[in-house]
Amino acid sequence: MKTGKITAKLRDAVPVCLMVEGKEVKRYKNIDLPDMLKEVEMLDFHFNVPEDGKITFEISYAQGVLPEVFPEPRAKMTRAEKAAAKAAAKAAAEQEATAEENAPEAPQEVTTLVEVKPFDIAALIAPPTTEDTAPETEPEAEEITEQAAEESGDKDEEAGSMEIHYNVTGPRRKELATAVGNFIGMAPVYMKAPTYGFAVSNYIIDKNGTLTGESNKALVEALAKQGFTAA
Repeated sequence: MKTGKITAKLRDAVPVCLMVEGKEVKRYKNIDLPDMLKEVEMLDFHFNVPEDGKITFEISYAQGVLPEVFPEPRAKMTRAEKAAAKAAAKAAAEQEATAEENAPEAPQEVTTLVEVKPFDIAALIAPPTTEDTAPETEPEAEEITEQAAEESGDKDEEAGSMEIHYNVTGPRRKELATAVGNFIGMAPVYMKAPTYGFAVSNYIIDKNGTLTGESNKALVEALAKQGFTAA
């Protein structure tokens, strides 16, 4: 049992003796007993009534449970001070409750559903790169590699070349690259900076949606069936 459970029933002026192994180690008036000591578990208690009539209330504790340095007696408060302290505690509780009610709500997480285009799957099997992909909205001067230029030149001499301006950008340009890849059986590869184009075998779709490469009437007709027409 905690000390405060029994001392709460005593008269204010009764001396409370704290005993360890039968020896008194500290004495307070009941009204002065610090709140800290009221939480300490006790072993036993009894009234001591000597012949001189000076009654004391002795509480026994186990060795080591009492503090080595005892706290000062509890400060006495007048009724007015008690009332003021109670009012202050009530006002603080009301202010805290009001602050919680007026606190802004935490922002809710918004999940955006992204439509996955066919090209997105093909792009996953493209060779990995450590370079960051530059946004298509800020392209620089367009160039092609020497190897692509040589291969394109050889094809131009043998079978002629074509340049068709589809004028498509963004997701629609990716769809165009995917359509060309599906027709010739090869996955498009995004070339990143500085061209920002798609390479599909010997065909190039530049940043403005212009298709260049070997002339292929069947390819042009297939693209037209999918809604891609020259501007």
